[in-house]
Amino acid sequence: MESSHIRVAIADDHPVIRLGIEGALADIPMLHLVGACSNSTDLIALLDTKACDVLVTDYAMPGGEHGDGLELITFLQHRYPAMAIVVLTGIDRPAVVQALLSQGVVNIVSKADDMTHLATAVHAAYVRRRYLSPALASWAAPAKRTRALPRLSPREREVLSLCVRGATITEIAERLQRSKQTVSTQKISGMAKLGIEKDADLFRHATELGLMADPDDTDTTG
Repeated sequence: MESSHIRVAIADDHPVIRLGIEGALADIPMLHLVGACSNSTDLIALLDTKACDVLVTDYAMPGGEHGDGLELITFLQHRYPAMAIVVLTGIDRPAVVQALLSQGVVNIVSKADDMTHLATAVHAAYVRRRYLSPALASWAAPAKRTRALPRLSPREREVLSLCVRGATITEIAERLQRSKQTVSTQKISGMAKLGIEKDADLFRHATELGLMADPDDTDTTG
């Protein structure tokens, strides 16, 4: 790259965190901030008009027309293939880290770690090297055990897989020939095991939690 500076864009829907990111990068002579955004709509508008070497983006950033999470990451990788991406996340689930790594995002910083790790991650991304902040490094084992979700019983996983496809409790009960109370209990217990409380979060993270597999492939015996 011909530029003597690393051109960095920032995307996070929390103003205080955006300021924290800017502060963490402001004193690094090689880094040049090209803009900061709060959603995917403004981010794409910025990247379409400003050259960017490295994007620092929040993982969960709802409200934009291009989505967030893996949906947005995939869109960015196809639209700006030369741009490196650093993901900043407060989601403390190994499945999310594994999903990002599988998507080719190898520079990830946890919001639980000090913001000073961002500069290291940006430099690593710029030279196409991997960097995970300390809180995430232990989750980066190559095995796919987090995608297999061994903590869920086959019936819990089957129910959740149907839920994220839009099926109601009544419809799931009819399809699986179980009582509505049984299905509801299996949904609640499955979500509890995944550390998810709201349906919206279940839908948002369905892919990285491995819930988009065909439910008909799930073992329903036992």
